[in-house]
Amino acid sequence: MATVKLPLLRSFCGGILIFAGCAYCGYRAAIRIVYPRQQSGWFSSLDRREASHLRQLGESASAYNYSVLSISNTPSSLQKSVSNLNEIRQNAPEELWPIVDLRLAKNYAMMARLEQQTDSSVAAADHKQRAGDLLRSVGWQDISDEQLMALADRQLQSRLKF
Repeated sequence: MATVKLPLLRSFCGGILIFAGCAYCGYRAAIRIVYPRQQSGWFSSLDRREASHLRQLGESASAYNYSVLSISNTPSSLQKSVSNLNEIRQNAPEELWPIVDLRLAKNYAMMARLEQQTDSSVAAADHKQRAGDLLRSVGWQDISDEQLMALADRQLQSRLKF
């Protein structure tokens, strides 16, 4: 059987590929030119210090939200989250520290509960102590072991770790 050549279809597909390539390159060039110019005007009503603070606040809040969404009920995930949150706290403005500290305390409480279940009492006691210290720093009054474990249980049972 003889092969049928479709020059019209081949030309059309080639044209589509060329068009898509040019559109993508044009989009990338426009982003490089337009976006920085627009971004410089976003905070034009604020002075440089306030604009920088607002950007830092937004970046820290976004990083915090991402780290909260990536938590699962495993010790390695919780430890990674604690490391990420400590890094976020170091770079975050001071007004975000209580929010990050509360999340850290919840993570430490969950780690303590998981370690209690695996009979690692030394590590569990250390994590309970850290959770209690952080909760006191954000103003919690009742920080008994029962309250910490109830908090940990609620967090471990919840699919959302906010």
